[in-house]
Amino acid sequence: MDYEVEVHFQPVYELISSIHTFICKKGSKKIDLGTPWAAEVSRGLSPGLLEALEETDLDNDWKLLNLLIYLCPDKDSVERVLEWLEGLSVGEMYEALAGYVSIFPVQMEQYRSRMVFLLSEWNRQYFSSCSPDIIKKLQRHAEERRQALDGSPVADFVNKTTNGFYFMPGDGLRRLVLIPQFHFQPINIIYNFGPLTICHYAGKIQIAEEEISPSMHRTLRSLGEKSRLKILKSLGGERKSFTEIARQAGLSKGIVHDHISSLRSAGLLNAYIEGENVTSYSLRLEGIQQMNEQLFAYLK
Repeated sequence: MDYEVEVHFQPVYELISSIHTFICKKGSKKIDLGTPWAAEVSRGLSPGLLEALEETDLDNDWKLLNLLIYLCPDKDSVERVLEWLEGLSVGEMYEALAGYVSIFPVQMEQYRSRMVFLLSEWNRQYFSSCSPDIIKKLQRHAEERRQALDGSPVADFVNKTTNGFYFMPGDGLRRLVLIPQFHFQPINIIYNFGPLTICHYAGKIQIAEEEISPSMHRTLRSLGEKSRLKILKSLGGERKSFTEIARQAGLSKGIVHDHISSLRSAGLLNAYIEGENVTSYSLRLEGIQQMNEQLFAYLK
């Protein structure tokens, strides 16, 4: 059975995406905002918030926070989400989550208080001062994708929107929610909750006008390694698992992982996903074509 696809966006989704990006600051070289962003943001945060962020892991508790935000009935503003979350009783939180998960946070009241503090203080100290263009462009992008969804083949729509993901319809998947994000570009984030999968995908949003778009620069830069070109060639016409790619490349799994991550972020690979796991990859010819078109448009 095919699954339903929805495109959502509300400011609170970018709020949580920006926190996720900051928590991952050790790997900030891989994101478009770069290393200077995290250092600059750190200087404007209070010691208490910095400590809370350092103590926050992207674990099951964080995953469940994403689910709770999705389940909030009124996401028109960050403040309304925070008010709803803070007002939930322990019983109501269990009831909301029970339809999707079987593992819950330990000491639910403390969990809720910790997450409300994190969200509200991050909003006050950083997110509320972000350029309003980020939210406007994400809202516009989401509306454009919703219009494109009407009448489009589901698999093709999802692949184009996520820049290369194919979500396999197994494991009981019934609903896929796509949420564009700016801060963590070009990386996508996937959370699976049984019949529901939430994917925060890179929306290719630019705030500052640049002569060379980050996506084009990223794609061209990703081809600057012979090993990556060999990986792409080896995937021509067939799907292969990570293990098969590493064995054929004759490189360590760590190096191959970095190569695949770069090629995937550039939109040159299709990634086939079951639950939250990528099971195989294939060459994404659409990405190669887009690269050629972008380069030709820039040079002519």
